[in-house]
Amino acid sequence: MSNPEFNNKPDNPRQFYLITSPRTGSNLLLKILALEDQPNVAFRKHGGYFFMPLLLLKTKLRCSWIHVEQLSADQREQVEECMKNCFHELNQHVESANSEGKLVVVKEHSNFLTDPVAKTRFLYGEESVTQEMPWELRGPNELVQLTSRSIHNETILSDGFLKTWLPIFLIRHPALSFPSFYRACVRADGEEFMKSIPGRRSCQMVMTMRWTRKLHDFYVEHFNESNIQAEQGKAKAIWPIVLDADDIMTEPAVLVRLCNTIGLDRDRLRYQWEPADQVPPLWAQAFRTTLDSSTTINTKKAAGDIDINEEGRKWRDEFGEEDGQMIENYVRAAMLDYNFLKSKRLRA
Repeated sequence: MSNPEFNNKPDNPRQFYLITSPRTGSNLLLKILALEDQPNVAFRKHGGYFFMPLLLLKTKLRCSWIHVEQLSADQREQVEECMKNCFHELNQHVESANSEGKLVVVKEHSNFLTDPVAKTRFLYGEESVTQEMPWELRGPNELVQLTSRSIHNETILSDGFLKTWLPIFLIRHPALSFPSFYRACVRADGEEFMKSIPGRRSCQMVMTMRWTRKLHDFYVEHFNESNIQAEQGKAKAIWPIVLDADDIMTEPAVLVRLCNTIGLDRDRLRYQWEPADQVPPLWAQAFRTTLDSSTTINTKKAAGDIDINEEGRKWRDEFGEEDGQMIENYVRAAMLDYNFLKSKRLRA
């Protein structure tokens, strides 16, 4: 299967990767963009989530939090096969869109893409991996381990493949996204699990902006070195693009500018809709209930000015002293990355 390198010709079909993380409002963003009604977009339900099956498999195998060098032979075989299948599906979608001359706009949580070696080092310490090298998908049926690549690339995707995309990062204030993630996990998995070691590892893995920041830094370096200024539609943008969830909810002009930049029809933006008429799987209900029952944007979900000290007291009241403190610690640790990325956000 072909893997075309980045081509900056203005008549070349574009590939836009929406890089998000849990509870940042990415489903709301897709609802507003109404990609299914954009005739020049190769539509994919829920924005793609091509590597969601990998997350579900790891959850089923109970190995999401396991040290990469402690995976059983069966776990490793299943995980590797699933990775290749997910990558194959993504490549097929891209090739189909390119053959039709349509835009590719797909979404993925950055933690879905994290290399198992990088994840293990993050969870267990930089020196905890002694034998394993980073995992990388090279083609529809090839997963290799390598000795060198960009220091900012901690994904299972190669440098070359990442460079074929124009990235759009969606961020949200950690004081909103992190406790929201914890609430959803309690609904989905139960409080007992969330207090277990695997539950704590899950929190540690997701309640961070490391994966988004690293991937952002990768693209900044790439575009600087390539001196790429991409132009699409009616507007020019400095890549990578960063969107803040507050702007999605309160600044329609930002979405208009995004449409002009990537070539979407701004007149097809949707600000009102009917409640969802299909019930999602049980595991997804915990994460989609609010949006699926909504009919418009709830601007009260915007962060605005947040006092983390005050929020910390609320979290300890809601989740208990230990869990509330854990969330506060993760929020504070993420603020440097959040503030940096927010300073780079797309403005009206």
